[in-house]
Amino acid sequence: MLLEMLGQHQVFQTTDFEFIMNETSPPFDYELDNKSDTCCTFPPCPQDLSQKFDQTFLPVLYSLVFVLGLLGNGAVAVVLLSQRATLSSTDTFLLHLAVADVLLVLTLPLWAVDAAIQWVFGSGLCKVAGALFNINFYAGALLLACISFDRYLSIVHATQLYRRGPPARVTLTCLMVWGLCLLFALPDFIFLSALQDKRHKVTYCRHNFPPVGRTVLRGLQLVAGFLLPLLVMAYCYARILAVLLLSRGQRRLRAMRLVVVVVVAFALCWSPYHLVVLVETLTDLEFLARDCNRESHMNVARSVTECLGYMHCCLNPMLYAFVGAKFRERMWLLFVRLGCPEQRQHQRPPSSSRWESSWSETTEASNSGL
Repeated sequence: MLLEMLGQHQVFQTTDFEFIMNETSPPFDYELDNKSDTCCTFPPCPQDLSQKFDQTFLPVLYSLVFVLGLLGNGAVAVVLLSQRATLSSTDTFLLHLAVADVLLVLTLPLWAVDAAIQWVFGSGLCKVAGALFNINFYAGALLLACISFDRYLSIVHATQLYRRGPPARVTLTCLMVWGLCLLFALPDFIFLSALQDKRHKVTYCRHNFPPVGRTVLRGLQLVAGFLLPLLVMAYCYARILAVLLLSRGQRRLRAMRLVVVVVVAFALCWSPYHLVVLVETLTDLEFLARDCNRESHMNVARSVTECLGYMHCCLNPMLYAFVGAKFRERMWLLFVRLGCPEQRQHQRPPSSSRWESSWSETTEASNSGL
């Protein structure tokens, strides 16, 4: 499931409870002394390749994503909070998205230690860290879908759902997203724990349930965390592009480029990981024949593609904020306010105040009768 994205790579490669389904299946109970291999219809595959890859590269990759994601999303959150009195609905979604990405990357140092050595933080932090990661994984995808739907209503139907409704409507929407994500993370609070592989005397933070539970949670991840948000974004932005193509002008072209990049970035970052997990699930369900060589390479592929998915957290600030002139103006003004207060009345932003962010440009397109 999602905690496979957190470096489940070693545990299932070393434990002797290995596995009716495949070498990455979580054991029912790490504390059991398994005195027989009769449980297994297929001998465990050697995992030297994937284990060495994980121990060597995952801590480095996680650390890189941690630094980039924390700096980028932290900057977005600071700038938006400095203008919180005038935030639009899209800005509010962006703020929650930045918070989700920050909380997600904050868990990566723990998983870096888990991949390099073992889990040394106990069962309580295991539950919290795993659930926190998954809550924000789902929140990031669903908030992207909310942003696309908000833009779709504004541009295609010229409906300002949040601007014309109660001021708390956008906040209520965000709270509903967080509540849904918390519901999705309940299995992590219940089944995650620090489990010991007695044979190798190593502890890992893993789910403690049978393979069928892992398959169900994988399906939830695929549908709620990827396919549903992707379909919403693809539909909304396809309709937006259809409207914008009827217009002319450089500002409209910038908006068109952005909405295309948004969907492409999300799909490119997460599709490879989900394809790898789909192949592993088909192997679990015995739709694909067991093959140790293929499975060893698939374990490495999962490690690589999960890190590619994490990189989406670093792309979000650039795609949704830094490309917008309005955001750059806000950041510039914040720097002036913090560093050169005496020059506030004498400095102008590097871009004209008539420019808005790309999202505001698309809003103007809808209001101009396009």
